[in-house]
Amino acid sequence: MSTPEGRELRRQWSTKPRINGGRPKGVPDGHTKETIAVVRKEAKKSAKETVDMMAKKFNIEDEYQKDALRTAVEIMRTDGQTRERLAAARLVLDFTKSKPATRSEVSIGKAEDFLASLVLEVDAEVEEEESETDDDRQKIESSTPEALR
Repeated sequence: MSTPEGRELRRQWSTKPRINGGRPKGVPDGHTKETIAVVRKEAKKSAKETVDMMAKKFNIEDEYQKDALRTAVEIMRTDGQTRERLAAARLVLDFTKSKPATRSEVSIGKAEDFLASLVLEVDAEVEEEESETDDDRQKIESSTPEALR
């Protein structure tokens, strides 16, 4: 490239418009269009089987939900950016697994249970006292003569 002819060739090559230069869109690093097609086909097949099992287990009947899950599982199973795969995994987990209760909900539940148990204990004590007073009245009435009543 140090000769005038070489410099001219380099200028022609560098200014020549490229038809499809570089990696095609939608193809992750390390793959060609042909190799990623096979991976995506396998992922699509696996995603369909997985979503069919999930639909039976979680009673999913809506086709839009099945399609959305199928797409998310397919994205999880193909090579690509980690951000996209994590977002798809989070979507699937949010859809299929219930979120754990927060601490405030648990403590409120425990407090409500405690108050309910106190109310039940107080009600039981009041019923006991009422039954004792009824028993005492019956004893007094049975022991007093008819003339005093």
